[in-house]
Amino acid sequence: MKGNFLALFGHVAIDVTMNVDFLPANGSVAVNSLRENFGGTAGNFAMIGARLGLPFHLYSAVSERSHLNYIKFLKEIGADISHMYVDADDLGPIGYAASNGVDQIYYFYQGPMNKPLESRISLERSGYQWIHFGTGLPDDYLSISRKCEGSRIVFDPGQEINYRYNKDNLEKMLKIAHLTIMNETESTRAEEILGLGKGELQGYCREIIITRGANGSSYFKDGTRKDFSAKKVNNPYDTIGAGDAFRAGIYYAIWRNLNMDKAIELGAAVSAEAIRKPFKEFHMSGEQMLNQISQ
Repeated sequence: MKGNFLALFGHVAIDVTMNVDFLPANGSVAVNSLRENFGGTAGNFAMIGARLGLPFHLYSAVSERSHLNYIKFLKEIGADISHMYVDADDLGPIGYAASNGVDQIYYFYQGPMNKPLESRISLERSGYQWIHFGTGLPDDYLSISRKCEGSRIVFDPGQEINYRYNKDNLEKMLKIAHLTIMNETESTRAEEILGLGKGELQGYCREIIITRGANGSSYFKDGTRKDFSAKKVNNPYDTIGAGDAFRAGIYYAIWRNLNMDKAIELGAAVSAEAIRKPFKEFHMSGEQMLNQISQ
């Protein structure tokens, strides 16, 4: 198929993390330390994918007021954000997490991502080989997919499967998806929504990758299952976003015409490398990462 390789839909978010001694039921508590990071499922992917040298277009919506430095950084590392809608008025998306080191409370403000993207973005007319629908509005993505006949759809709802999806829109997304990617908790939730038994989601999908963090991942296709191990990382900087880096590695391998087994193997290697430092400090090229796996 001629045209562009990948359209990536999802959140480009600012994550604000507050370290506290305890989580109050009411009142106030002192914040011991405050950290602000660039994040979001699509944002994490973009930071890794751009460094790898992966060709993709980022489709998202952000506030100019809250994301000016993030936008600047993505441009500097070569991420194509020409299709990202920049809102001059609203704030966000921004996540606020208060953690005592054991438990945490997380608040998320959607901002410009709480409105359909379809009316605010312009899809490339030459089409895409792959379209990755991550976090975002299900009906918006279903509508966009109808204009993308011939593209391979990847469905990757993330934690939003807990509050954006019902049986109807989940069935529709799974039906159009060539590949589904979920972690183990998300796949269990999908089975609950669909009324399926444990492990039955695999038979519901054409292809599905289920990730299990440090326990690796499994790939299901045509009734077969292949298990893949994760690469061990001692003292990772932060495991948040590891799955997004994993996906960037998979797409880079696919772009290089490797099969899915090799793609998942590369995804695990990229994920392990990415969590050693803040994502902003990831500097490995795709070629360097390929050298870490058996050819």
